[in-house]
Amino acid sequence: MPEYTLFLGCIIPARFPFMEKSTRLVLSKLGCVLHDLGGATCCPTKSIIKSLGELQWYVTAARNLALAEKAGNDLLIPCNGCYSTLKSVEVELRINPHLREQINRTLSSTGLEYNGAIEVKHIVEVLHDEIGISKIKQHIVKPFDGMKIAAHYGCHMLRPSSSIFFDDPNKPKKFDALIEALGAKSIEYETKMLCCGGNLNTADEPDEATALARMKLFEVTKKADAISLTCPSCFMQYDSRQYLMQKSGEKLNVPILYYPELLGLAMGFMPEELGMDMHRIDAAEFLSTWDSKYNYLKMLGEIFDLNSLRRCYECGACVNDCPVVKINPEFAPNEIIRRLLSGELEAVIASHSIWRCVDCYTCYELCPQKMGMNKIFDKLKHLALEKGNAPKGFSASIEMFRREGRLGEPTSVRKKLKLPEPPKSGAEELKKLLTLIEKGEDNEV
Repeated sequence: MPEYTLFLGCIIPARFPFMEKSTRLVLSKLGCVLHDLGGATCCPTKSIIKSLGELQWYVTAARNLALAEKAGNDLLIPCNGCYSTLKSVEVELRINPHLREQINRTLSSTGLEYNGAIEVKHIVEVLHDEIGISKIKQHIVKPFDGMKIAAHYGCHMLRPSSSIFFDDPNKPKKFDALIEALGAKSIEYETKMLCCGGNLNTADEPDEATALARMKLFEVTKKADAISLTCPSCFMQYDSRQYLMQKSGEKLNVPILYYPELLGLAMGFMPEELGMDMHRIDAAEFLSTWDSKYNYLKMLGEIFDLNSLRRCYECGACVNDCPVVKINPEFAPNEIIRRLLSGELEAVIASHSIWRCVDCYTCYELCPQKMGMNKIFDKLKHLALEKGNAPKGFSASIEMFRREGRLGEPTSVRKKLKLPEPPKSGAEELKKLLTLIEKGEDNEV
């Protein structure tokens, strides 16, 4: 079982204990053993404490690192700001022996020394690189299929890149991958890497801080169901400041979810267990939407292979080869599949569009999955027929098949061509077999 020393910093225990709760719950579920760091102080945050002087900043950070080294485990940090500070100092003390010697002379007065025997690790780094996507997926009991999440990396998860290098600082992917491991879609959006503006508050610039927060919130409200992040300072901006914006009449309603909360929900923990009622922006609508989509997709998964359905929609390579599309641009098979995945099964099977598939197998022969959209339309037609939604010509053919066992009866034209009398139809025997199937006595296909 992997063991880590947990460094929570100042803001999480003081203002957002629900972040601590979700972090402990999900990491325990994933088999991690967490040890609290006794004697820890502020990380110290760059934006405030570094102003006292570089030596004070280095000594404060190095003291925390020395305590962690004494404890004997790598330092796991669920806060972007604390991570950026402690990782920067860790790396600087590794590559600058003169500075390390100077810092250790100061630390020696308290019996401490830092030698670089432990590493500082961000919770995203641990989840992605050490625990791994596959293990996380094994613990998912209620995925976020159909939900769109905006990943907010925050400035200090990945910067400065001279010290932090577990992902690309400008085009990162690992946090997105962790969100998508839960079944959600991590969206791309223009303000993705935009600073939250939180430090403008300490500079007594609240209006500018609000303006920066608004830019991201305004874009996300049009594109995603929620924002997920791992920074308590960013959370203050997007949750608490959004609450103040709402009180002033701006109805953005973007739920802000700390990633361990999102992971915890997918693992089956209840919102109350995770302390989500402590958010300023109510996540009830988000949770209700998720619940509806989960139940819908669970039902859809009993009819279709959802993974194949998604791959078919994302591919769409055969669409322009469909002969019906060539003569009727209103027929959009890929759009029909999108509507299926978006919760519109009833509307799809009630529409006439599904009957435009002529079962020519063109899509099947071009399909890299050897699935073909025609298989999807076969099932849709079956569902529509069960509800009595079929074109008149189709319904008439089905009725003749059920009555006569075939789709046409021989006529006197055969005599004109001097053909023999056709053999007797096996319609009665076929009716018995079909009756067995309709009664559910033999329907395993």
